[in-house]
Amino acid sequence: MYRLFYFLKVFRHDFLVMLFSLRDKRTPKAVKGLLALALLYLVSPVDLIPDSIPLLGWMDDATIVPAAVMGLTHLLPAPVREACEEKAQKVTRRAPLIVLVTSLLVLAWVVLVCWGLYTFLRWAFGG
Repeated sequence: MYRLFYFLKVFRHDFLVMLFSLRDKRTPKAVKGLLALALLYLVSPVDLIPDSIPLLGWMDDATIVPAAVMGLTHLLPAPVREACEEKAQKVTRRAPLIVLVTSLLVLAWVVLVCWGLYTFLRWAFGG
């Protein structure tokens, strides 16, 4: 189980590095294009193994996309990779704060929707 969490942590870091590298002008266009293809494969209905097959359909997405992201990080030029890793470290350090703020915003949105639904139902049924 520890290996799985370590893999997810490494994948998250590499994915953040790749996202930051997309905005860097020094990133080769081939790397940007291959990352776009990997992300399109993730959302595309056409897969090597159809998603309608339980578990196996998701496993090809869960292996191809992380492998592509990890491989593409090694194709980045050294200065770009270092700059993007620095940015990814900053985001990772602030992750708990980001999760807290996002949770509060989602909670406020749910409360607002529930209040609006309650008010509408009270108005609609004359209560």
